[in-house]
Amino acid sequence: MAEPMQYVSGTAMALSELPERIQPYLAPTSPVATRLRAAAGTLPLPPDQLITVLLFLSQDSDELVQKKATAALLEMPADLTQPVLAHLTSPAGLDAAVRVFRRNDEIAIELGSNPRTADDTVRWLAGTASANVCDAIGRNHVRALRTPAIVEALWLNPKASQGVVQGLLELAVRQNLPLEHIAGFREVKAILSGEEKDAEHEKGLSDIEFSLAMAWATQSYEREYGSTTQPLPGDNHKTEDDKTSTLQTLISKMSVSQKVRLAMVGDANVRKLLIRDPKKLVALAVLRSPRISEGEVTNFAGNKSLSEELLTVICRNRNWVKDYATRKALVFNPKTPITFAMTFLRQLSPKDLKDASGSRDVNQTVARTAKRMIADKADKHKS
Repeated sequence: MAEPMQYVSGTAMALSELPERIQPYLAPTSPVATRLRAAAGTLPLPPDQLITVLLFLSQDSDELVQKKATAALLEMPADLTQPVLAHLTSPAGLDAAVRVFRRNDEIAIELGSNPRTADDTVRWLAGTASANVCDAIGRNHVRALRTPAIVEALWLNPKASQGVVQGLLELAVRQNLPLEHIAGFREVKAILSGEEKDAEHEKGLSDIEFSLAMAWATQSYEREYGSTTQPLPGDNHKTEDDKTSTLQTLISKMSVSQKVRLAMVGDANVRKLLIRDPKKLVALAVLRSPRISEGEVTNFAGNKSLSEELLTVICRNRNWVKDYATRKALVFNPKTPITFAMTFLRQLSPKDLKDASGSRDVNQTVARTAKRMIADKADKHKS
């Protein structure tokens, strides 16, 4: 028997979970045409067996078989599928069902609440689900404490309400959960533990206002995962400039913890706004966002309004400074710490080295060093 396929949230269903008499026809080694016919949902089987077969085929190695089986499941009447799904006991089968029905809030909530559903399956669902499903997942504190990765998934899902996320983060801090690896968690922990003051806008925006800001700030996420919410009131009549202006107003009223979360999951436009925030905690969170791109980092590296501390964070990130454009931007930024600027200066091309030697924007010590390096190279050529 072929080894089961591996998925992000666990192991695919085993062939042995299907009725024995049809296993040879649905094995990964069977003809694709045979599996396609079965994926149409026309096999003469009772509902529980048919749905199990289609869940199995929704994880097939052939993409067309996957799509056909998934479509057949979604087209079935809810009064037929829900009773069967409610009685699933196989973690792999429940994982397959979660993936198929993740956009159906009623079914997704039921599957996510099933104690037999694997914690890692719930973690996957928490990262992609709608606000309603996230609320249901967030209420299960026992599972969240057992699997802190669920808290992380909700934190990084822009559709999860701030109230649910904040409650789980407070629980995580109280229970001392090991979440320091999560981007932005240290900043929020500092606020919740009182190390960092958040007095200016302690309450911040309401959940509704923050959801509005999050919706406008996560357009790339919506393109990737698709929207499960209705369009926002008046959204169709707002230009991009209007949205940016409104977003700036909303950001100015946010609490620090709300800004940190927005920095984690917002798009590039939001990070461009938040990198200028007077709170160091917020600006640092921008650089720790898992969604930040190399192009953004290069732009930040050349931003003369950034503090030396933020530039130091960029300089110390080995992955970022592998990029030549970022190293060059750091050299040409007079606020870059001199030790890093000198290191990157030696890696510039002859043309960029010459430009640095005559630039008024470059730190004068760096410019003089560039001139000396050019002179030394010229002397070597003469000798």
